[in-house]
Amino acid sequence: MERKSRWQTLYLQRRDRYYAALMFSAKASSLLIARVSVHGDRLEGIIDPCGWLRLAEALIRVQTVTVSVDLDLIRRGQVIAADGHIEVLGEVRCERCMGAMPLRLSVTVHSGLAEQESAVLALDSTLEAVIAENGVVAQQTWLEDEVLLALPMIPRCAEWKSGICPVSGLDPLTIVK
Repeated sequence: MERKSRWQTLYLQRRDRYYAALMFSAKASSLLIARVSVHGDRLEGIIDPCGWLRLAEALIRVQTVTVSVDLDLIRRGQVIAADGHIEVLGEVRCERCMGAMPLRLSVTVHSGLAEQESAVLALDSTLEAVIAENGVVAQQTWLEDEVLLALPMIPRCAEWKSGICPVSGLDPLTIVK
């Protein structure tokens, strides 16, 4: 009987820690920064990138793209610090052989969400400022911008470092000095 009581206590402690942080859906169109707590919350989930029109132009097939978001949100006065990763799996067109090249992208996010850029810079000049007009961040636009900025400018399969290119069959580019 005593063992069950200890287990229940441990379970309740873990549950309380888990629910202490709010979970915000990555699928939401906007993020109200007033709802983020001082103790920290999370923004996570899988996003349907079909609504990301700018990303659709950069990739071959949007339907096969998987985007997952995992960010910690911590209130620091008027600023919400957002730290974490956005993972993207999909296909991008090789600008060398014009074939479909697999894309595996891990985007590191280190942003400050606030109504004024000056508040973000005063807190931490290394944070990328994201403006929350009237306290609301256009969440999908912000996340899509983060991914677009991390895409390679001119993706080329010949620059692969691991083995023969699966698209063109060429050896990776080797630079000899």
